[in-house]
Amino acid sequence: MLRTLLLSLFFCSLVNAADNQDSPQEPKAPPPPLTAELQKQYKTASAAIKATEIKMKKMEANWGKTQSEVNRDLIQQQTSVDINLLTKQINDTIKQLQASPATIDAPKRIVDLVHAENRFFEQRLTFASTDLQNLFAKYEHATIDQQVLTIFNIDDFYHYINILMVEREKNLKLLQSMGIDVTDQEDELNQEITLYADFMASFLRSNARQNSLLQDELKTLPADARSTLEAKAASQNRLVQSAVANLKDVVMIMEDQDLPVEQYNELLFKTTGNLAEAVFNLDTMKAVVAGLWVDLTAWLKSNISSMLSRIILFVLLMIGAVLLARLVRLLISRAVTHKKAGFSTLVQDFFIKVGGNIVIIFGVLFSLAQIGWDLTPVLTGLGVAGIVIGFALQDTLSNFASGMMILIYRPFDVGDFVEAGGVAGKVGKMSLVNTTIRTFDNQVFMVPNAKIWGETIKNMTAERIRRVDMVFGVAYGDQIERVETILCDIVTSHPSTLKTPEPMIKVHVLNESSVDFIVRPWVKTDDYWDVYWDITREVKIRFDREGITIPFPQRELHFHGSEDKNKDGNGTGSFPSGDVNIA
Repeated sequence: MLRTLLLSLFFCSLVNAADNQDSPQEPKAPPPPLTAELQKQYKTASAAIKATEIKMKKMEANWGKTQSEVNRDLIQQQTSVDINLLTKQINDTIKQLQASPATIDAPKRIVDLVHAENRFFEQRLTFASTDLQNLFAKYEHATIDQQVLTIFNIDDFYHYINILMVEREKNLKLLQSMGIDVTDQEDELNQEITLYADFMASFLRSNARQNSLLQDELKTLPADARSTLEAKAASQNRLVQSAVANLKDVVMIMEDQDLPVEQYNELLFKTTGNLAEAVFNLDTMKAVVAGLWVDLTAWLKSNISSMLSRIILFVLLMIGAVLLARLVRLLISRAVTHKKAGFSTLVQDFFIKVGGNIVIIFGVLFSLAQIGWDLTPVLTGLGVAGIVIGFALQDTLSNFASGMMILIYRPFDVGDFVEAGGVAGKVGKMSLVNTTIRTFDNQVFMVPNAKIWGETIKNMTAERIRRVDMVFGVAYGDQIERVETILCDIVTSHPSTLKTPEPMIKVHVLNESSVDFIVRPWVKTDDYWDVYWDITREVKIRFDREGITIPFPQRELHFHGSEDKNKDGNGTGSFPSGDVNIA
C-alpha cells in the first residue's frame, strides 16, 4: 500500500512538472532568422526527438511484457543506445547554436530544444514509474521462477529511471549556465528525486524486514523442510540487494543536487552492515554513528536484564564445569595410578589431561546452549575448520598420531634414559606432539614424536637390571688363571654387583698385542655407571699391584741386511741384521 501511494505521488509530480514546462517564456521581440545551416540542424534535432519518442513508445510497450531475458536485454540496450544518440545529437546542435554569436535568437532555440528534450525524458519517466509499479504488483503474485525474471525487469527499470533523472539534471544545469532562471524547475526535480528516494527507502525497509523474518523462520524448520522456503528467501534477498544498489545510485544523484542524504546512507549501512555500501561523507558518518548509538541505547534498555541473567547463568555453569573437570581429573588420576592398572606415567598424564579438557569443552558448549546460542553453525564451522587445519598441519597431525602410538605401545616412560630421534638422554615429559629429552650434559631437546616413532628407540632403563660389558687386555706373558682369579675377586667384592645372574669372566680374543678378557657382571639399572667406573678403576690398581701388564698396541719388525751392487758400479749398501721393536 505504501509503495503504491509513493509511486502515485511520484507519477503526479512528474505530470505537473511536464505541464509547467510546456509553456516556456516567449521573448518580447521576434528573433532574427537563423542561418540556413543552423535552421536545418535545429529542425533535424527537433524531428529526432519526435522520431525517438515514437520508437521509444513501441519498445516500452514490449519491455514490461516480455518474459525472455534475451529480448529484455536487447530492448534495454537499444533504449540506452537511442537515448545516448538523441542526447549527443541535441548536444551537438546546442554547441553549434552557442558558437553563432551573430544569431541573436540562438538562445531561444537552445531553450526550446532543452525543454523538448526534458518533455521527452518526463514522458519516459511517467511510463517507467507506471510500469515499475506494475512490476512490483506482478512480483507479489509470481512464482519463485517468475520472481527471478521480474527482479531482472525491475533492475532494468531502476537503471532506466536513473539515466532519465541524470539527463534532466544536466539539462537544467545547461539552462542555468545560460543565465536562465530554472529555480522552480530545479525545485520540482529535487522534489521528484527526494520522493523517489523516499519510496526506495520505504521499499528497502519493508523487504529487508520480510527477508529477516524469512531467515528467522528458516532456522526453526528441519533441514528436509527448508527447500521451498529457502528458494523464497533467496528471491527476497535478491530483491533487497537490487533495492540497495538502486538506492545507492539515487543517493549519488541527490548528492549532485546538494540534497540531504544522511538518512538514506544510514539505512544502507543498517541494511547491509557494510559502511562501504553507503556513499561516504562526514555528515553520513555522523548520522550513522548517531543512529547506531540510538539503536544501541534502545537495545540495551530492552535487553539489559536478560543479558545480565544470561551472563550470570553462563558464569555459574562455567564454574560448575571447572569444578566438575577437577573432580574428573582426580577420579581418573586415582584410577590410572592404581597398582593394578599398570599404566605408564605418560599414559596417566594423558588420560588425566584429556579427561579434564573434555569436561571443560562440553561445559562451554552446554553453557552456550543454555543462554540461547545456536550451536549448529558453531559445530559446522568447527568441522570445516578441522578439515582446513588438517590439511595445513599435516606434519603436526603426523606427530599427534605418533604420540598416540607411543602411548599405546609404551616403548619408554618419563624418567627413562633413551636414545631416540638422534638424541640420547633422560625423558623429561611428553605431549601428543613432541617429547622432551634432557641429555647427560643437561641440554634439553624437544624431539617431534614422528621422528622418534619413525626410527629405532633404544631404552637403556626399561629393565630393572642390566649387564655391564667390559673388556680388559693383558700381555701374552701373564698367566690366564691368575688374571681370571683377580678379575673374579674384583667383581664379586663390589657391593653393587648381583650374584644372580652370575657374572661372566672369560678369555674372549687373542688380539695382536694382548689377550682380551670379557668381564660382564649384572647390576641394578641405577648402579650401571657406578659399577662400570669402579671396576675399571679397580682393575688398573690391582693389575699394577699384582704385576699384570696391560699392553699397548705394538708391532715387531725384522730387518735383514744384504749386499747388492748397483748396475753402474757404485758402492754397496747394507742394513745391519737384527730385531727392532717399534711401539
